[in-house]
Amino acid sequence: MNDDRLTAAEIMSYAAPMFGMGIIMVGMTAFLPNFYTDVLFVGAGLLSVVFLVGRIWDAVTDPVMGYISDRTKTRWGRRRPYFLLSAPPLALIFYLIWSPIPSLSPKGLFVQLLVLYLMLYAFWTIFFIPYSALGAELSMDYHERTRIFGARQVSGFIGAVVGTIAFAYFSQHAGDDISTYSLLAGVCGLLTMFLILISFRGTRENPEFQRREPIPFFEGVGITFRNRAFVIILIVWVLTITGSSFLAPLTIYMAKYVIGKPQVVSGVILSYIGGAAASIYLWVKLAKRIGKNKTWTIGMSVAAVAFFLSITYHEGTWVRWLILAVIAGTGYGCATSIGPSLTADVIDSDELKTGRRREGAFFGLLTFAEKSAIGLALFIGMGGLELIGYVPNVPQTESVIWGMKFLYCLLPGVCYVAAILVFQLFPITPEIHAQIRAELDKRGAEREPSNSRQDQSR
Repeated sequence: MNDDRLTAAEIMSYAAPMFGMGIIMVGMTAFLPNFYTDVLFVGAGLLSVVFLVGRIWDAVTDPVMGYISDRTKTRWGRRRPYFLLSAPPLALIFYLIWSPIPSLSPKGLFVQLLVLYLMLYAFWTIFFIPYSALGAELSMDYHERTRIFGARQVSGFIGAVVGTIAFAYFSQHAGDDISTYSLLAGVCGLLTMFLILISFRGTRENPEFQRREPIPFFEGVGITFRNRAFVIILIVWVLTITGSSFLAPLTIYMAKYVIGKPQVVSGVILSYIGGAAASIYLWVKLAKRIGKNKTWTIGMSVAAVAFFLSITYHEGTWVRWLILAVIAGTGYGCATSIGPSLTADVIDSDELKTGRRREGAFFGLLTFAEKSAIGLALFIGMGGLELIGYVPNVPQTESVIWGMKFLYCLLPGVCYVAAILVFQLFPITPEIHAQIRAELDKRGAEREPSNSRQDQSR
């Protein structure tokens, strides 16, 4: 591994697990809420509590995992050992979440889901924080990072497409047959485990990064939050992911009660994900031409316009819905490819100040922000349904329908506009990053003779 372009095989090995993670994510966010409210009859309010507690749990586990990963020293590196540790439990717990004990009461199902949900995201953290940190270490090149994270997101989006088709088919044909959902979850879990193991075998780490002494945890957290560029990225990331995440849990409800065509659910989600995946190549090319900062601003603007236009949805407007879903999806594709790439550039600026590579610390906080944003959208979305008076499986009142459109259309648009305004304060331009890298490369060249002498003395 070096600072040059990675081979196609290296990028594919790194991106592979995101296919499985995309399946799991779409299952957990787009189909699990409806499975528990309309099949198992767990209240939407109780379900929102699960998502909220999960995000509080992440507030502890994500930063701590980043710190642990940065301090790990093994012959396999400091990131990849956690691939082996997390893969089997992830597969098993995902299966158990979709295999509830049928004799339990709704409150019992709530408790069971809460415990399993926390366990799933604990092992998700153990895998995903080191995995994201590894992505930032694979190349030091400004544009190559966008290519790496772009490939990762395409893999994730393809997985989400497959997951959407699979879960939509089973939700329409399985009815109340829980064993069918269990079978699907078991297959998806095993596939994800297999892909994580492929990534472990096909990726490598830079041993130089293990030689540097880590910063103590609380000191490191303080330094991270004093990094103005990272704080801006964090705020923008939360706003864009929150705005995008209302779509997953609420699409089913919009299709049933606003559009009046439940069978378009998979089409809408696929249009959104397809727009995101297809647009990444264009965003990567545009970022190379005009820079990441301008590119992300354009992407957020496109998404905001699409969400505001979607307030015009009413019964029968499913074609308009599909078109705007594609457009909104392109904005999400931009965020998920450009955001992590810019975070890697922020880590370079941190290394210039501290002399350490702390990818785990930064991506721990970024991943926590992402999961918090998704959880916040799920909490507001499901809790919002409860507040506006939603009743399962009956025609909704006009006020409930307008409440759904507020949650699904206007609120995401507002999130994106706020993100655009905050992002204008981001200080790292391509020119500034080039200066940072030049100084870091100079320091690296000066360290090389010292490291060689240390290796010879061992």
